[in-house]
Amino acid sequence: MPFWTSKKNKPSSAEIDEIRRGAAALIWYHTIDLGHGIVTPGIYDTRPYLKHYGLPRSLKGKTALDIGAASGYFTFELERRGAAATATDLPAWMEHDFGPGYTPDLSVEQARSYLHDPFLFARSVLNSAAERKEINIYDITPQSVGTFDFVLCASVLLHLTDPVKALRRIRSVTKEQAIIATAVRPDAGSDPTALFIGHAKADTWWLPNRACFEAMVKAAGFAKVEWVSEFQLDFRDGKPGHQHGVVRAWV
Repeated sequence: MPFWTSKKNKPSSAEIDEIRRGAAALIWYHTIDLGHGIVTPGIYDTRPYLKHYGLPRSLKGKTALDIGAASGYFTFELERRGAAATATDLPAWMEHDFGPGYTPDLSVEQARSYLHDPFLFARSVLNSAAERKEINIYDITPQSVGTFDFVLCASVLLHLTDPVKALRRIRSVTKEQAIIATAVRPDAGSDPTALFIGHAKADTWWLPNRACFEAMVKAAGFAKVEWVSEFQLDFRDGKPGHQHGVVRAWV
């Protein structure tokens, strides 16, 4: 059962059934344990991969920002580790860096719900105190969201046409350290290179190799960069996903 669920506010059987129906009615990006035997059917189940992200064991007394939070798995994990957590996501579905030939496979209402409702639903069920801000990553600044001791940005850069600009925005709001994870090109070469895979319908643009990913983070103004891990992030249904690299960066 989640750490913030107490016996004092334990829901009734009828309320648990209502939570189960509500969760089943939504499209989930993340697999999240809502307690009471209810686990959301996310497109990704990040729980088995959590060890690869190198999150600090304790964030007690720290402020933390989860950029591109989606359903909120990482936001609630940062909160579980003691942080005062804030999540960001896009205000509207079409603010993604889609190519000019992109055709939505969701209706306007379905896209709005997918972008916002799972996080809000999970936050309510989990009695989370996490804040949420609707903002494009390119617009993140100290003035727009504040600054944070710890910043996490996971599986966002691959969807951006300008990942270096986004990394500079991440650096601008980081007070101590950031964990950044993105899809990478498995390549042992020492020269920084990136594979451009964008096309007219694309929502995935750049696959940097390790040297390039580290160089991009340094170019954003971080003083020190450490390679944390590399792993393949598969879909929950077993379909192969992108190889991911994770770096820790200090200001």
